[in-house]
Amino acid sequence: MLLLIGSRRHCRVVGNSMTPSISDGDFLIYKPFFINKDILLENLLILVENPLDRDSLIVKRISKINENSVEIIGDNKSISIDSRQFGKVNKNQIKGIVEKIIPIQ
Repeated sequence: MLLLIGSRRHCRVVGNSMTPSISDGDFLIYKPFFINKDILLENLLILVENPLDRDSLIVKRISKINENSVEIIGDNKSISIDSRQFGKVNKNQIKGIVEKIIPIQ
């Protein structure tokens, strides 16, 4: 049983850029990110507005944190499109912090 408290949201993962941590079809439970309230840490899994397609979200891992931006990277580095291609992501593009991965087998 999964009990969600507060303003949690969910989404389904499409793609394999985060394998082996997250696989295609897995569900993510995340809390919305508030820039003045939430603390970001390296290695944290986040959902961000896709810099290449503003209508979609991508899930990546924080690799570096700067004052106004973060560098993000996929766990499957051989296929992930991330900060290595599109550069840093502004903190206001962060939409959520992943709290739970629900694997679909």
